Amino acid sequence: MAKGYIYIMTNPALNGMVKLGYATNVETRRQQLSTTALPYDYEVYATYETSGNLEDKKLHILIDNLNSDLRVSKNREFFVMSPEEAYNLLEAIATISGTQDKLRKMQVAATSTTTTKAKRPAINFFECNIPLGAELVYVPDPSIKVTVASERKVLYKEELTSISGIASGIKGYPVAGPQYFTYNGKLLADIAEETQWRNY
Repeated sequence: MAKGYIYIMTNPALNGMVKLGYATNVETRRQQLSTTALPYDYEVYATYETSGNLEDKKLHILIDNLNSDLRVSKNREFFVMSPEEAYNLLEAIATISGTQDKLRKMQVAATSTTTTKAKRPAINFFECNIPLGAELVYVPDPSIKVTVASERKVLYKEELTSISGIASGIKGYPVAGPQYFTYNGKLLADIAEETQWRNY
């Protein structure tokens, strides 16, 4: 069977998230993804060579079992974690299976935009002083409202999901949810800047 790679990709526009996917040619896949509507190109953070096809699905299931709140949206490859945390997960798998030689960390260019964005964690409603049950409003269409259901998840159409998952689904491409939702009339990104992210 032809070898492929589980990859970790980052994008400065995806604050606090990584893309974990599979490709037989990671650079080709990176270029394909970079033609989407995001303002920045994707960067490959790490790759892990596998002998099977679509091995990333097993990794997705593992992450879901460990913490289902980490997946931005059901059946999507975006996860709320830093690239370092994603790499640590692959490193643990490689160490347990004795395949450390298959894991490769790339040299990512440390542009000021990338560095600033990568340091910030995903938004945590409780750390932003947004309580359980709070109503969040989608800026482009105020008729779309969600309810805070946990520190990172919201209830929307009777489904637990993330604000980034909702906004990305509406837009048709991955976006950072805090830029699109408000709480008490204030943008979540601005609230996070004043609370959770103030030291970043």
